[in-house]
Amino acid sequence: MSSVLPGTQTRALECVAEKFVVDFARNSGISREPWRTQQSKAYYQRLTGEFIGQSQLQKWAVDEVLLEKPEVMLAMLGHLCQRVAKKHYAIEKVYESISAMALASARVTNDASEARRQLVQVQQQLAQRVGNLETQFQGTDLTHLGFVHCEQVFARWQAGHYFTFSPAGRCYVALQELYWGAFGDALRFGRLSQATELIEQARALAISQLARDVNASARTRHYYYEWLMFPSTAGMMESKEALAWLGDDCDSEHQPVSFATTQTHQGVSLGMPRICSAMRLGSAMVDEVFIDGRFAK
Repeated sequence: MSSVLPGTQTRALECVAEKFVVDFARNSGISREPWRTQQSKAYYQRLTGEFIGQSQLQKWAVDEVLLEKPEVMLAMLGHLCQRVAKKHYAIEKVYESISAMALASARVTNDASEARRQLVQVQQQLAQRVGNLETQFQGTDLTHLGFVHCEQVFARWQAGHYFTFSPAGRCYVALQELYWGAFGDALRFGRLSQATELIEQARALAISQLARDVNASARTRHYYYEWLMFPSTAGMMESKEALAWLGDDCDSEHQPVSFATTQTHQGVSLGMPRICSAMRLGSAMVDEVFIDGRFAK
């Protein structure tokens, strides 16, 4: 579990810290991207306040104008990369965003020299960190670590760590934990045959746990709203917002099951089966997260 944001179950997810730093880079300065939904934006803003509140950069949080300054944003991003983001995938994605900003900055003649210097410095630091992590991978049994990570994540699900989400939401959260962690590293840097074994292990565990959550066999079919129903808890609204943010990049056409699971405030996607079993739901979601073009290096 992440030690960065103890407290609620949603913010204790390891993937939340990793994705937050990537989103912070994407939504800062030149590379700012619009949020798809208000729910995603609300949860991201809540995380921003909490992460900043735990950092040495807290004084900047009281002045939104300061947050718009490139040098402030870069200092904050550098701090977040050092203290919050730990995994290769997140660091690599932040590096890509910073590189795009550096390229755009080089084309702006009136760009402040200090901001440009700081941008290049952060870019170099991130490149070095990505390189160091990839060097470590060369002497590591990534497949073994991937299997261990998979077992740990599904053990947390079975122990009730994801209870505040809907049954389908628990599955999506578990797969995101894998996506951003050691399991994902093994998929991206391991051999195809090993990646296939890992994915099939995740598929089998997902189907089994989904069936267990609804007290039925893996082949028993249920109406879709049973899979999407959140338990009535004090943190239900936060869990809905967190799930919407985690699945903000889901496409209703290409990832219909993930879209219906995470974007519950919108209409159910046409590709979401109206009646489906744990086997069909879990298998489709695994395919959408790990196979259908979303897990490129």
